[in-house]
Amino acid sequence: MKSWKQILIFGLGLLGMQACIDPLDIQPEIAQRVLVVEGGISTAPGPHTILISKSAQYGSRAVDEVKLETGLTGWVRDEDGNQVFLIEQKPGTFHTPTGWKAEVGKSYTLFITLENGERFASLPEKIVPVPPVSEYLTLFKEQPAVNQFVQSVGIEIFARWQDPEEDNFYIWDTQGEYKIITYPENHIGRDFFGNPFPAPLDCCKTCYVKEDQVNRQLRIFKDNFTNGNEQTELIAYIEDDGGRFSENYMAVIDHASLTKEAFQFYDVLKNQLSISGDIFDPPTATIRGNMINLDEPESPTIGWFRGSDVYRDTIFINRSVLSNPAPPRVINDDCRVLNNSTTQLPPYWPG
Repeated sequence: MKSWKQILIFGLGLLGMQACIDPLDIQPEIAQRVLVVEGGISTAPGPHTILISKSAQYGSRAVDEVKLETGLTGWVRDEDGNQVFLIEQKPGTFHTPTGWKAEVGKSYTLFITLENGERFASLPEKIVPVPPVSEYLTLFKEQPAVNQFVQSVGIEIFARWQDPEEDNFYIWDTQGEYKIITYPENHIGRDFFGNPFPAPLDCCKTCYVKEDQVNRQLRIFKDNFTNGNEQTELIAYIEDDGGRFSENYMAVIDHASLTKEAFQFYDVLKNQLSISGDIFDPPTATIRGNMINLDEPESPTIGWFRGSDVYRDTIFINRSVLSNPAPPRVINDDCRVLNNSTTQLPPYWPG
C-alpha cells in the first residue's frame, strides 16, 4: 500500500502541472525540498508525537531522499498565549512534554523554526469535543484471498456511540500489544559457506510485542446523513498473522474528533490512497495541508497539524473469537529480535 507521505508528495506535485500543449514552452522545475509535518496533539495525556522532515527534492523528476529534521525549535501555543516546546526524541521525531494535554474548546497553533532559519506555522486547530463510546463489538472476518492457498483472516472492531445533534467528524487510531512464544532452542546458524547447523539459544521464548499503528487503512467518518443518531462504525481491522492471537491481543483505541477542515484533508488523502490504476479510480486532487511558510507563504508544504479530543479505551481480544485462525507463525529465534518486544510481563496483562 502507498504510504501517506508518498500520496501527499504525489498530490503536491500536481501543483506544478499546467495545461500546456506546446512542449517547447515547458520549463524544467527547480528541484526543492518541501516541509512535511505529521501528527498532532490531543486531550489524552502526552507526550504527543509530531514528525517533521523535508521531502525528497521534487521538480521535473524526484531525486535525493527524505531528510529528517534535527536541531529545530518547535512549540505549540494556545489561543491564550500559553505554550509548550517540543522535545527532540530522535531526528525527525519530536514530542510534547510528558503529561501535557490539550483542552477542549481551545485552539492551538504549531510553530517551527528550522536549523537553517526557515519559519513555519500551522493554521489554528480547535479541539472539538468527541462523545464517549458506549460499546465495542468484535467480529471474525475472512478476507477474499488473492491466492487460494493463502488464508487471510482477522478481527474487525466496531464502535458504538450516541452522536450529538451538531455536525461531527471522527478519526480512529489503534495501537496493539500481544504475547508471542518463539523457539530459540531450534535456532539455526550458518557457517562461513552458508551451510546451516544447529545453534540453540538460551533466551528467550516469551515476549510482549507492541504495535504503534494497527490500522492499515485511514478510518474517518462524518455524520451528515445520520446526525444525532446512535452510530455503529468499523474502526479497525486486525489481521491474524499467526502470532498476534496466540493468546490475548490488547487493542488501545483512540476515538477522536476532527475539525471539518481536518476531515476534508483526510478525506482527500483517503481517496488518493484508494487509487489502484483503473478507470474507476477517483480523480487525482491537490492535497493542501494547514502548514504555512511564514517567509514565503506561496511555497508548498505537506501535512496537517491535528488537534483532537480523544476518548481512549482498551479492549482484550481472546484467540477464541477467531473461528478459523491462521496457521501459527513459527519463529526459531530469540523473541527479542522482534521490533518493540520485551520479556517483561506488563502489569496490566490478564492472568
